[in-house]
Amino acid sequence: MNENLPPPARAPEPRSSAPRDAIMTVNRPLLCQFALAAALLCWGLAPEEFRPEAAESLLLAGKNTADLDRMEAGYYEHLLDTGRRLDGETLVSSPPKPPPFKVTDLARPVDDFRECVLEPSFTTIFQQARWTTNALGLRDREYEAQKPEGTYRAVLIGDSIGVGWGVHDGEGFEPRLEKALDTQSSTVGGPRIEILNLCVPGYAPAQRREHLERLGWSLDPDLVIVQATAADLDWDEGRLRRLLSAGYGWEIPIYQDAINAAGLKPGASSSSIKKGLEAQQLRILSDVYRALGSDCSRRGVPVVWILLPRVGRSVSATERQTLVDLAKASGFDPVLDLSDAFDGLSPATLAIGPNDYHPNAQGHAILAQRLEDALANRPGAPWTQPSRPGSAGGAAH
Repeated sequence: MNENLPPPARAPEPRSSAPRDAIMTVNRPLLCQFALAAALLCWGLAPEEFRPEAAESLLLAGKNTADLDRMEAGYYEHLLDTGRRLDGETLVSSPPKPPPFKVTDLARPVDDFRECVLEPSFTTIFQQARWTTNALGLRDREYEAQKPEGTYRAVLIGDSIGVGWGVHDGEGFEPRLEKALDTQSSTVGGPRIEILNLCVPGYAPAQRREHLERLGWSLDPDLVIVQATAADLDWDEGRLRRLLSAGYGWEIPIYQDAINAAGLKPGASSSSIKKGLEAQQLRILSDVYRALGSDCSRRGVPVVWILLPRVGRSVSATERQTLVDLAKASGFDPVLDLSDAFDGLSPATLAIGPNDYHPNAQGHAILAQRLEDALANRPGAPWTQPSRPGSAGGAAH
């Protein structure tokens, strides 16, 4: 773990004020205002030598305030594919926009680079779909934190598509893929197969890596699955641009090389930040991908990288090749380009609604089948062979 990052937040306790079957989605403006006020107070009281750490705390608390929410709202809408019609027209008259995910009851604020995690042990209706999180804070079934003997465990890191935005529990591609691979493994006498879903809506690639660092590695995975879309190309760059323009984020370690290469210093104008970071867009993503690849290589854990489509949004040949090349250069293997999974199909039959590009249950079923086809018969994969004594199975290469 990078020592320059804030220490991990203490493991959260289940929320006692909301019953497990609560059906609500509420924003928390008062909590956000309190967090900002507390952060400003800490800044004023902090000794001079500790001001950098106080600045990092201000970054993490301040980004939950209304000013930054307004600044980031349009960007996150773009990345989450909400607020536009499937015909490409911007909505002129539409229902009220949902609050940013990080201020809903499903999100628990944390004082680190991730900004929020999923509320553990919680059930609600969100965006017209039933969401249930487990004790680990994952939208998934319950798992033991300690990997059971005779189990091959994978973790999936990704964004709103990976977590199953807009579909009910169990309808996403991840639980379908887990069931298919576990059934196949059981048939051949292999290990139990687990895929733990660490995806969180709104997470940029660097936040996904941070979530793996702070939670995923403690779960002892044998495999990391990285879920990507074409939005990865500018996700971290756009997010960082908005943070720096608001005076935050200058000390985030993963972005330092790009900030330095852009020649940017605190106090730079918004136009200078925009111009400088746009020129570093690929470097920013490459730095994140390479760091993730290095993390996994150091632990001897293989990485599967999957490029998924977004309903109604085509991926250009240039975007596809750029992402595939970055993934390969980062040591991800296998690199699975599934961006054509929805080609030739009507977006209206695959989207959760006319104003949201996220795949519906049928779309997730297609993604799960494509992933199963790509992974089921890979030579040496643990679900293709009997378990050896004392082993949970082979690699997924």
